Order: sequence, then C-alpha cells, then structure tokens
Amino acid sequence: MKYAGTDVLNLMLKAKNYNNYLVEYCINKINTNCKKIIDFGAGLGTFSELLEQRGFSVECIEPDAEQAEIIKNKGLKLVENIEIYPNNSIDNIVSFNVFEHIENDEMVLKQIYDKLKPGGTFFLFVPANSKLYSSFDKKLGHFRRYDLEKLKQLAINCQFIIKSYEYFDCVGYLLAYIYKIINRKGTISKFFIVLFDKVVFPISILLDKIFNKKFGKNIVMILSKESVNE
Repeated sequence: MKYAGTDVLNLMLKAKNYNNYLVEYCINKINTNCKKIIDFGAGLGTFSELLEQRGFSVECIEPDAEQAEIIKNKGLKLVENIEIYPNNSIDNIVSFNVFEHIENDEMVLKQIYDKLKPGGTFFLFVPANSKLYSSFDKKLGHFRRYDLEKLKQLAINCQFIIKSYEYFDCVGYLLAYIYKIINRKGTISKFFIVLFDKVVFPISILLDKIFNKKFGKNIVMILSKESVNE
C-alpha cells in the first residue's frame, strides 16, 4: 500500500509545537496506568517517537512499506497489522489522522474494538466537517472528512462507549475553509507549516478554550470498550 502524502508528513515534522501539544493532549485522554500504546497508522513514527520520549512503550502499525522502513530505522517497534494481537488484549490504541484514509472505516473500527481490553481506550483524531473537503484531502487520498453526528453513530454501530468528543483547532477550521476556496492544486508549503506552528496554532489553542471547542479543523473522540464492572 503506497501512501500519497509522505511529503506532507515530512513537512509536518516542522510543526513541533503542534505535534508536541497533540501528544500531550492525547496522554491526558488515555489510560496512563498502562505504558503500552498501539499507534494505529503510525506514518513516519512522529507521534510514536514523542510518546516514547514521555515514557511510553509504543508499537507501530503502518501498511505503507516506505514509511514502515522509516519507522524501523528510527528504532521503533513495527508490527505487521492489528490482527496479530489477541482479542481483548490492548489497553490503549491511538490513531492520528488515519481513518479518513480507510475506505471501509466501520470494518476497521470493529477490529479495533475487538482488540481492546474491556475498559480499554481508543484515542481517535480525524479531520472534521465534510464541507471542508478540498483538493488537499483528495490529493492525500482521503475518502472523507467526518461530520460529528455521523462519527458518533459509527462508533455506536461498532459497540463503543463514547467517553468524550470535542473539536480541535478552531483557527485551522477557518484556514481550511479559505484554503479550499483559493487553492485548487492541493499543495502546501514549508513556510505555511512553520508560520501556522509558531504563530497561528498558539492562538488557536487559546481560542479553542474561549469558544469551548464548539468547532474546529479536527474531531477528537475518546472511545472505550465496556468493562465487566460497568
């Protein structure tokens, strides 16, 4: 499986503030009593590296051969696919901007449900709002952006308990809307990434708090498998 957006992932390595904030955000949502995390769709291993720097043991799942090789060269643990894990065996699974690439997302979400332990946590981070779907999404092979109500129903269909959900990056939402209108080629530059990371994103974090995360470029959903005690 060849991923078309490797160049964008390489550019996103420059977004150090964004990447570090997102990892801290994730850590605050998962079960930190267990230090093992499965990074589903790990890409270049960017978030896996940051999680390991914070004391977690991360196992990466990545189907793209080129990216899988990069993950191995970084010294991160790579596993073939999620099917190698027994059912009811994983405490924490995280997924950063992956499910939009999966045509049959419901089938894969059910697989993740099966692999989680009862009481386990799935941190799901996806692009929001189908109306923002642009040439950039198409270039990266996105099948969709997610509308909140449809995503909630998808999770329910897969038997998950929805622990929480909220939007992320309200300024990014506005930029994505402008980008859709003015950029028909689906390109993005290193300059824009660095400017967003150093100037725009810190403002977006503040405004997310002010607007109580009522809209944003992404949706964060925390899903859990019912435990025997619930």
